[in-house]
Amino acid sequence: MYKPTTCGTSMYTPGVIPEELRDQFGNACELVCVQVPKVYDSCLLKACLVGEPEKAKPEEKIFFDSDLRVRIDCSADGIVNPRVVGIVPGSFRIINKKPILSDPDRKFISYTYQLKILYDVVYDDGTISKDNELLLRRSETVGPLYCPEARSFIREQKIDQSGTIRPATDEDDEIIKLEVVARVLDAQIIREDCDTPCDPYDDICYAVFTVGIFNIIKCELIVQLVIPAFGFCPPPAPCENLGEPCEIFNQEFPPDFFPPQLDDFITGPGIDC
Repeated sequence: MYKPTTCGTSMYTPGVIPEELRDQFGNACELVCVQVPKVYDSCLLKACLVGEPEKAKPEEKIFFDSDLRVRIDCSADGIVNPRVVGIVPGSFRIINKKPILSDPDRKFISYTYQLKILYDVVYDDGTISKDNELLLRRSETVGPLYCPEARSFIREQKIDQSGTIRPATDEDDEIIKLEVVARVLDAQIIREDCDTPCDPYDDICYAVFTVGIFNIIKCELIVQLVIPAFGFCPPPAPCENLGEPCEIFNQEFPPDFFPPQLDDFITGPGIDC
């Protein structure tokens, strides 16, 4: 969480560093003013989401999410290769920024977003249905975070290669940024038997998923900072040509043709047989 600091406006003017201050800046050649997004505050939100209501334990941060329970054909034999492929473009939105009464710069941030999950279904006849899509819709509230309002308004015009002017999309005066790391922890098929007497083909089956999510929400502002510089970045090294496939192959060592012996894990390669 944010902690107040005494760092304010720099007493050093951008330009050549005076000789008497060179040691303080690691022998940098000059002081420069850069404009960057500065993270003023951030927090981490962790949750484990399940598709079976009976497995939810809110006191242990295990929550039921109906999006993770999907109706599926009962001829399905299993779920394979479930994976989170990313945040759906355009789905991240700030719903509300509510300041607390005692400090208007500290706010509760409410936001929503969607994760796209893909999975493959294996049926009892051996066929596989690939890349089935599941959207996990989430809304969260975190805070209070230190998110002061910008004192100035920064706007830019961007011109593409064709000369067309297009509006900037990322230069918000106050930036709320979301970073998500998520993975599917488990995927199963659950069969719910129909009420007796009934036709067994009337059974209802669901694919249920367990997903672990880490959210980092950041409050940023565009600021100008004075920093020491060691000059412009040098040009990169030329890209290397990999060469012909056979040339690369002939330079490789032969692989191990047999599994390693137990002694190899304990003492390394042995000489006694």
